Amino acid sequence: MAHPSGEPRRGDPRLVRAYRRLLRAAYPPGPRRDELLDTLVETAPPGRRRPAVREVVNLLRHGGRARLGRPWSRGVVVLAVFVALAGGLLGAAGVSRLGWQAVGPLPAGAEAAGISGTVFPGLAVWGGGDAEKIVSQSDGEGLEYGYAVSWVRHTAATRDVAGYAAGVRARLEAAGWTVTGVDPPLDRTGVVGAQPGDAAAGFTARRGELGLRFSGTYWPGRPAYDGDGRAMYYLWQEPPSWLAAVTWLGFLPGALLAWLLTGWVSRSLQARPGLSLLAAGGAVLGVLFVVPAGLPAATPGGPADETAAPGADGLGYALATPAATAGVVAALLVLAAAARRPPRAPAWAGRWRRAVAGRPRAAVALGGVAVAVLGAGVVGVMGLHVVPGSCTPSAPAGVADPPSARLSYRARVFLDPQATDDQRNLAEAAIWRGMGGSQSFAGDSRSADFLAAYCRRGRPDARVADALPRHWTVDLASPGLFAGLAAELMATPGVVAVQHVPR
Repeated sequence: MAHPSGEPRRGDPRLVRAYRRLLRAAYPPGPRRDELLDTLVETAPPGRRRPAVREVVNLLRHGGRARLGRPWSRGVVVLAVFVALAGGLLGAAGVSRLGWQAVGPLPAGAEAAGISGTVFPGLAVWGGGDAEKIVSQSDGEGLEYGYAVSWVRHTAATRDVAGYAAGVRARLEAAGWTVTGVDPPLDRTGVVGAQPGDAAAGFTARRGELGLRFSGTYWPGRPAYDGDGRAMYYLWQEPPSWLAAVTWLGFLPGALLAWLLTGWVSRSLQARPGLSLLAAGGAVLGVLFVVPAGLPAATPGGPADETAAPGADGLGYALATPAATAGVVAALLVLAAAARRPPRAPAWAGRWRRAVAGRPRAAVALGGVAVAVLGAGVVGVMGLHVVPGSCTPSAPAGVADPPSARLSYRARVFLDPQATDDQRNLAEAAIWRGMGGSQSFAGDSRSADFLAAYCRRGRPDARVADALPRHWTVDLASPGLFAGLAAELMATPGVVAVQHVPR
């Protein structure tokens, strides 16, 4: 160890090594590190073996600022703080997403059958299965734990809504569940079309990391094709107790990495004002994509309902799209900072330029071939999507539930093109009875929504398209509801096929 002058540094070697490690961590590469090391060693009191806490804090604070460069600029500090906040949120989101991978699937096999047998003993149960860990709420209000819905058609026993719900509570408590809340009695005040016999009852329960909500409804005044209600329960995985703590462990590394990256880009582009301005705009854009989406998701607070994912539990899912956008922006900034020198053209490029410059006819011919090839490709792609007859679809039939659709929340219901209006109305009612959610009908054989069910590329002849079944696209509250939906609809006149659409 020596000064720049060649004289050996005085002081305890352990203190010198500690200062050097601290300066390497705090300050960017450059002569400033050696200057500070000399000053710190010379001014250290005799007998000191390690830096004082105040020195460590002071060096980290000033070193963090030095890494940003531009010593007279306050704007770079403000920008770096927001970029670090965005990086911290992304770090926490990434750790949260990884943590959810350690959460097991919903009960299956004998365990799932045992829960269904406790809730609905002796009844035919539809639904169940697995679900995504976190999903978007159907009303667009945020995220919720992915749940599996199990339901039964009404029997004389389940139509006694309050009595049946009380029996379910007793059976679950005997099986080790803890009832965490009971719904208040149904209030018919101000409900349009309410009947004296309308009834509803529900409660929530928990066992370990499983959450359950039971709900029973009975609407005796409804027509038969609409159904008179049902009894059902939702089952979901609640996050493990360690997930929230582990999530925020990812904040500091993410924030630190974002600060260091901002400093490196800032120093690399310091001599290029134009690129610096573009880089600052890109950083602001990345922050605007991440922070407004991440802060509300990370705000502590209770869930809006039993299955809503509160606070940071869904952070890794709420920031999935912003993270992808911010990643693209960060990659562009890194490339801009790394491209300090113009790349050298390869040797073969120079030989080609010299060869073509000496042969103008060859240059014209080569350009013509390139344009022809490019034009043929464009025309081919356009023809593949526009020319009628470029797709030859076949009419679907029966029930299709491929393995790739196991966790899909979408189904299609196909209706005979000769079906009557009454048959269409009955099919729509059957979708609701079969626990289908929001739906959209594609009846125009020339529309993109209609053709999407038949042709991934190209389009069929108009006469062929007119003969194809019309269809609904149906959202499912949980993937396992498809089997019950298909059973309900395939018994409905006019319905020719029901498909579980792969993700």
